Amino acid sequence: MLFYNPAFTGTYGQMASMNNKTQWAGISDVPVLQSFAYNSSFNNKTAWGLSFQNDKIFIEKKGTIAADYNFRLDLSDSHKLYLGLKTGLYFMSIDKASLNRLTSIPDSTLDAVRNYSNPLLGLGINYQSDYFYVAAGVPNILNSKRYKESEGLVTKATDRPNFYLSSGFFINIAESLSLQPSILYRSITNAPNFLNLQMSLEFKEKVSVGLSKMNNDYMGAMFLFKGLSFIDVGYAYEFSSKIGNAVLKENNHELFARIKLGGNHSKAKPIKKPKEAEKEEGIKT
Repeated sequence: MLFYNPAFTGTYGQMASMNNKTQWAGISDVPVLQSFAYNSSFNNKTAWGLSFQNDKIFIEKKGTIAADYNFRLDLSDSHKLYLGLKTGLYFMSIDKASLNRLTSIPDSTLDAVRNYSNPLLGLGINYQSDYFYVAAGVPNILNSKRYKESEGLVTKATDRPNFYLSSGFFINIAESLSLQPSILYRSITNAPNFLNLQMSLEFKEKVSVGLSKMNNDYMGAMFLFKGLSFIDVGYAYEFSSKIGNAVLKENNHELFARIKLGGNHSKAKPIKKPKEAEKEEGIKT
C-alpha cells in the first residue's frame, strides 16, 4: 500500500522496500513492474518517504517518482488517524521503433505518438486501531488530458485517477497464531473494478502464509518470512482459476524484500481472545 496510499508512509518504521512483479510468465514483452520505496519513522507525528516505480509492457514504459508526507493524529493510545500527501512526476515513453511493421513506408499516424510527462498529486487517509485498519487513497487525483496534432492528425489521451480502498483485521486464535483477513478494492472510471480478498495466518509474528481470490478469475498464494532482525522477504504466486479454453491462463510471480533500518512498527495488533483479555483485567485489578 505504500505506493497507492501515502497515509501508510512511516507506519512500518524506517525501512527500504523493493519488489519485482512479472505477469504472464513465458510470454515475451509481458507486463513487468519494479518498485522501490524508502520510509522514515515517525518524528513529532510526521513521517516522509520516497518511492519509484517502473512499469513496462510491450513497447510502453511508465515510470513514477514521488515524495510522500504523512501526519499522524493520536485519537487515543490505541487509535491513530493518518493523513498522507504524495507529490511527484510520472512519465510515459513509447518505443515506436520496436514495432514489427509489415512495410518500411513511413506512417504519419505514428508521428503523433510521443513521449510525455505529467505532475502527480496523491491523497490518502488511514485509520488504525490495535486490531483493525481501514484506508482510502488516490495515488494521483489529477485528471490529466493531452492533445497532440501532427499533419492534421489529432491524438487524445487521458490519465484517470485510481481509487483504492483497503481494510483488514488482526485476530488472535492461539497464543502464537493470528488470523488476518483483508480486502483491497480499486476503482477506475470506464474500466473494470478490481477486488482482492485475502486470508493470512501468521505464526509468532515471524512467518505468514496466505491465500487470495480476485474478481479477474485469478487466485493467489503468498509467503512472507519476518524472522530476521534486519529484513523481511516474501514471494507471491497468482494463477488463473478459469476452467476450459481460456485465452490467457499464464501465471504471475512477485518477489518482495523490506530492509528494516530502525524505528518501531506501528502495525495494528491482533485482537485478544476473551480469556486473555479477562486474565489481563484480573491482573490489573
